[in-house]
Amino acid sequence: MKTIIEYSESEEDQMALKRVMKSTDMASLLFEIQKNMKKRVSHMLDAYPATDAEYELLDNVWERINEEFESHGIYIDDLIN
Repeated sequence: MKTIIEYSESEEDQMALKRVMKSTDMASLLFEIQKNMKKRVSHMLDAYPATDAEYELLDNVWERINEEFESHGIYIDDLIN
């Protein structure tokens, strides 16, 4: 697919261009946050005697993160192959 993007030197157009150019990177970062970071933090908790409350807090944080994704209509599977 080819797309021609025309933009001016205005700050708004420059910001829009940056957002387009970084959209794949941002989708990859969001994937890492939503899918992999909880595992990494959980492994960190496993490395020392973590309490049940700490694991519960981790679950609550990730539940809230996923709610934010959903409330903004961001579905990672739609963005990443």
